[in-house]
Amino acid sequence: MTLQPLFDYRILIKSLINKKGVTDRSLVKSGRLAFSYIISTIKKNNMINKIILPNLICDEVVDVAHCHKIKTEYYNIDDNLNYNIHEIEDLTDNQKSIILFVNYFGFEENHIISEQLEHNFIIEDNAHVLTNPDTRKIKKQIDYSFTSLRKLLPVLSGAEIYSDKYKFQINQQTRFPDFGELKYSLRSLKNTRSGTSKMGHSSSTSNYSLSPIDIFSKKIINNYNFTYSDIKKNRRKNFIFWEKYLSNHDVKFIKTITDNPNVCPYVFPCYVNDEIQQEGWIKWGKMHNITIIPWPKYHKETLDYVPNNFLRRILLFPVNHQFDLNKIIS
Repeated sequence: MTLQPLFDYRILIKSLINKKGVTDRSLVKSGRLAFSYIISTIKKNNMINKIILPNLICDEVVDVAHCHKIKTEYYNIDDNLNYNIHEIEDLTDNQKSIILFVNYFGFEENHIISEQLEHNFIIEDNAHVLTNPDTRKIKKQIDYSFTSLRKLLPVLSGAEIYSDKYKFQINQQTRFPDFGELKYSLRSLKNTRSGTSKMGHSSSTSNYSLSPIDIFSKKIINNYNFTYSDIKKNRRKNFIFWEKYLSNHDVKFIKTITDNPNVCPYVFPCYVNDEIQQEGWIKWGKMHNITIIPWPKYHKETLDYVPNNFLRRILLFPVNHQFDLNKIIS
């Protein structure tokens, strides 16, 4: 059982047959390239002092900021994924900055932007959020949002950029899937525990030029009629399974979906006491052919801003809607 959905060539074939697709979505190869494009767009007409990130952030986001040669500072995330808006205000130094807010693990937050922050550029990272283009609403005080579609849909690449405040135009080119993506598309044909493949993405920290989505994924995203309600239902079912299963084990839960029927979880997040327990769960997952990963992979710079607490002991358990955990684990 993988964290991210397995590619399905049957869906691709149905998408090729369906000619009545959506054509006006701003799609690029990946979430990190979407983030990079947004920064470039902002920088064209603005003097940016710094970019302000949460300290719970993966290394690729930090690499993007460094690529644009912007000073980076961090605000703290607590064990309920909350932050202190006054800390962010202090970090801006009353100068124009880019501020990134992350909706972790599929839990969309109502980010309240204080008056003191309104002159900054606010970006919302929805890489973990399943966004239905028919019902999506961008929050009033958010300048740009971006997704990472392959995390929740069975595609090889793809991220979407959207904004209600600013106009931008992306050349909607396509490309044939690269070798890494084609290899990734065959995961369902073998026993694999790789749920975090880069799918051929360059590991270089110096090249974040805009790259188009692959033609297979674009056809699926634009033409296939996903039943978002069923995806959410199955993911919530698997999330609740982990809540019950892990309640008898020594792990700490970060979020619950009980009080929020709108949440479509990306994973089941929790944290453990130490690295030994962390490795124990990863080993248990491999024994059961279930991908469990520590998250995030921190940038070496970020570690200076990360206390040695739950932030370094987070585990992600899969809730992939293509699987039924009740049938996998007795």
